[in-house]
Amino acid sequence: MFDLSTLNPPQLEAVKTTEGPLLVLAGAGSGKTRVIAHRIAWLIQRGHDPRAILAVTFTNKAATEMRERVAHLAGHAGTEVRVATFHAFGLWLLGEEHTAAGLPRRFAIADAGDQQALVKRCMREVKVDDRAFDPRRVLWQISKAKNALKKRIAPKPEGQGDDYDLIAAEVFPRYQQALRAQRAVDFDDLIARPVELLKKDPALRAKYQARFSHLLVDEYQDTNACQLELLKLLAGERKNVCAVGDDDQAIYGWRGAEVKNILRFERHFPGAVEVRLEQNYRSTGHILACANGVIARNAARKPKKLWTSAGPGELVRVVACESEEEEARFVASEISRLRGEGRPWGDFAVLYRLNAQSRPVEEALRETQMPHQVHGGSAFFDRSEVRDLLAYLKIVAAPDDETSLARIVNVPPRGIGDASVEKVHAHAVAHGLPLLEALRQADRVGGLTRGAPEKIADFVALVDRTRAAFRGGDLLAAARRLVEELDLYAYARGAVASAVAGQRKVDGIDGILRSLEWYQGRNARGSLATWLQRLALDSREEEDPAAEQGISLMTLHASKGLEYPVVFLVGAEEDLLPCAGIQGEASDLDEERRLAYVGITRARELLYLTRATQRLKRGKVLPRTPSRFLEELPPGAHEKIDPNAMAATPEELAVHTSSGMAELRARLAAAGGST
Repeated sequence: MFDLSTLNPPQLEAVKTTEGPLLVLAGAGSGKTRVIAHRIAWLIQRGHDPRAILAVTFTNKAATEMRERVAHLAGHAGTEVRVATFHAFGLWLLGEEHTAAGLPRRFAIADAGDQQALVKRCMREVKVDDRAFDPRRVLWQISKAKNALKKRIAPKPEGQGDDYDLIAAEVFPRYQQALRAQRAVDFDDLIARPVELLKKDPALRAKYQARFSHLLVDEYQDTNACQLELLKLLAGERKNVCAVGDDDQAIYGWRGAEVKNILRFERHFPGAVEVRLEQNYRSTGHILACANGVIARNAARKPKKLWTSAGPGELVRVVACESEEEEARFVASEISRLRGEGRPWGDFAVLYRLNAQSRPVEEALRETQMPHQVHGGSAFFDRSEVRDLLAYLKIVAAPDDETSLARIVNVPPRGIGDASVEKVHAHAVAHGLPLLEALRQADRVGGLTRGAPEKIADFVALVDRTRAAFRGGDLLAAARRLVEELDLYAYARGAVASAVAGQRKVDGIDGILRSLEWYQGRNARGSLATWLQRLALDSREEEDPAAEQGISLMTLHASKGLEYPVVFLVGAEEDLLPCAGIQGEASDLDEERRLAYVGITRARELLYLTRATQRLKRGKVLPRTPSRFLEELPPGAHEKIDPNAMAATPEELAVHTSSGMAELRARLAAAGGST
C-alpha cells in the first residue's frame, strides 16, 4: 500500500473523494500533480480497473510527469491508465473510430505551418492578397469557430465586423475542403471531431462512457468550450469528473481558454464537491503575501489564500530605475552579486509581459558575458530546413498532402519555378486531379517553359523512389538515404552566409533524424505516418526552459508551471503590466492581474519587481507610471530599495563573469571530450 501520510488534510480529501464531480482548487505550488497521481493510485487500490481511468492535461511534459508518478505509486497497474494531452486523446479516439469520422486509418495532422500555407492558398483562391491581410489572423478566426463547434462563419452585420470577418467566412469552407482532400485534420479537429462523433452517435457515446468510469482533468482553468463539451459527453450520467485547476492562473483567454468553465463548474456538473489546496510548498511567506494582495482584487474568482509553514523569508524588493537600460543593468548587477554568494546561473529567471522587453536585458547580460537563454524565439519546427525535410517525409506517408508537395517541388532548387507550379495546380483544379497526379501529367499542361515538364518528371520519379524506399521497413535508413540523395546538408549550409548558421541548419536536419531513430528504436513495427502524427503533436509544445542552463529570460505566459529560486519581474509599469489594449486600457484587467500573480508565484526565495521611471518611445523620453499592482502589495511584505546602493562594482562583475566563463569553458571541454 502506498503512503498517504505525506498528504495534508485537503489533499487527502481530494484523493479519497472518488465518486461524483469534484473540483480541486489548487493554488500555485500547492502540490496538484501529487494529488492527481495519488488519486489515480487510490482508485486502482480500491479495485477500479486502471484501463477505465482517463487523465488529460495540456502538455506532453505534464502528461509524462503524471504517467511516471502514477507508475511509481501504483506499479504496473499504473501504466495501464490512459494519461494524455487533450489533443493526444482526441487523436487516439479518431484513430479508433476513423471509419465513423470519415478518415483513412492513417490520416495526417496539418501542423501550424501547414495550416498557414493552406489558408494562404485559400485566400488567393478568393482573390485576397495574403501580403495585405495576415493569414494568421484568418486562421485564428477559423480556429475560434471550430472550438465553438461552428460549421460556418457568419459575417457580422454591416458596420460591426471588419474585413477579416468577411475573409474568414469565405476561406473557412475552402480550408475545410482542402483538409479533406489531403485526408488530414488540424489541431482543432482533434477535439472538435470527437465531440461531433459522440454527440451524433448515441451508441458510440455509450461505448466511451462505459469505457471510462473516472475522468481527471489537470489545468482545468485552461479548457475551452469544445474541451468542456468533450468532458461532459464522456462523463455521462455518472459524472465522475475530477477537475484540478486554479482560476487565479487562468492566463490563456487570448487563445480560447474560458475561465468561466472553472468558475461555473457546478453548473456543468451539479452536486460537485469543492476542495481548496492553499498550503504552498514553493515560496516564502512574504512572496505569497504579495501574490495574495494582488490577486485578491479580482472580483470574479474562487477565494483562496496561499500560506506556507516555511517562514516569511526575505522581503520582496521593489526597485525603480531611471530607464530601461538602468533597469537591465540593475538586473545584471544583482545577478552578479548573488553569484558571489554561490548561486548557480540556473537559479535566475527574468520575466516580462512582452517579448520586446527582453532586448535591454539581453544586451546587459551579453555585455557582462553572463550565460543566458531567451525562450519563446523561433521554434524548432518553424525552421525552414526542418520543415523541408518533414515535407518530404509527409509526402511519403500521404501523397495527397498538396501543401507539403508544393513546398518541396523546387527544394533543393531543380529549375521548377512558381509559375510552372501555378499552371500545374490550375490543371489539377480544372480536371479534378490531386496535385501529384497533375504533376505526372506535366507534359499535357500548356504554357510551361521549355524543359519544365522533364524537370517535373524527374521530381515525380524522386517522389516515387522515395516512397518505395520507405516501404522497406527501415524508416531511419530510408530517411538518411533521402537526405544524402537531396544533399540537404550542403543545401542547408549554402542557404546562409556564416558557418555557425549553417551548422545550426545541419543540426536541425539531424534533430529530425534523431527523433526518427528514437521512435524506431522503441517501435520496431511503427509506421512513418504514426511518427509524423506524434511529431505534429510535439510541435505544439513550448520548449522547456527548465532544461536549459544559464539565466532564463521569458514572458510571463511562458513561465507558467515553472519555478526559480530568484525571479526578476521587470517592467512593473502601467501599459506594460497591466498591458495596454488598443484603447489604452487593459482589454482584460482581471487576466492581467492573474499574469502578475503567476509571475510573483514563480519565485521561491527572492523576488524583485522592477520598473523604469521613464522610457524611450518613438524617439521621445516619456515618464512612466508604476503598475497599479505595486500599490496592492502588503506593506509588511515588501521594501523599496535604491538600485544604486546595491549595484555591484566593476571589479565584482568581472570576477563573477570570469568565473562563469570558466564554468562554461569547462562544460564545453567536457562535452567535446565525450564525442
